Parts: sequence; structure tokens; C-alpha cells
Amino acid sequence: MKKSKSVKVAEYFLKYPNAVPKDVGAKFTMHMPQVYGIRKRVLSGSMLGEVVNPQITDAVTQTASQQQVGGSHYKNMAVQPWDVVDTWPKEQQIGYYRGGALKYLMRMGSKDQSATDVAKGRHYMQKLLEVLQ
Repeated sequence: MKKSKSVKVAEYFLKYPNAVPKDVGAKFTMHMPQVYGIRKRVLSGSMLGEVVNPQITDAVTQTASQQQVGGSHYKNMAVQPWDVVDTWPKEQQIGYYRGGALKYLMRMGSKDQSATDVAKGRHYMQKLLEVLQ
């Protein structure tokens, strides 16, 4: 499947969140208003569904506890950390999952690849949504 130019630009911004929009526009021969729009959507997280990345798109089909982004170290444990957190009062669970999402989104690109950090943050947000529902 061929990727659209918009998806390529979005993937570029996920990989290089500090890229200069003018340089990205020149690289992909795209007009600046389009580049700025894509960058804004990528940074807000609203374009993730359009970016083809298995770590991000697979999250929709499983519960948060059935998956792990970036390895299998938690899934291999007899008792996962989330199993323990789920025994806490609901307010504490909400705070924990909100904090986890915030951590990964704020460190985006400084430790793992940007897309991996976003996927990990989304994983925490998925778990938070499950707690709220």
C-alpha cells in the first residue's frame, strides 16, 4: 500500500518532532500551510490513526492489559504492575494512568523513537479510558 505524502510528512514529524517545518516542506515538496497543519495534528495526537504504525494501530483491537508496547518484560511477569494498580481506589488508578501517559508524551523522542513513546502514552490513555468506563 502506497503512503500519501501527508502520512509520510506525519511519520517524519513523529520521528523528528523538532524538525523545522520549512525544511520539511522543502524535503517533501509541500506547501507550508499543509506542513504546519500536519505538524499540529501530529503533535496533538489527532493524526495517529492515519499514520501506519503497528504499535499504534494494534492498540484498538485489544484491551490495554492484553498488550505491551516496546517489549514483553511486563507480560512475562506472573503479576503485572497494572494488576496491582487495578486493586487501588479508582481515584488513584486514574492518577497513575494519567501520569504514565503524560510521562511518555512529554519525553517523546528523548529516549525511544517518537512513535514508540507516543504508542506507550496511548497505551496508558487506553487503560485510563477503560478505568473510566
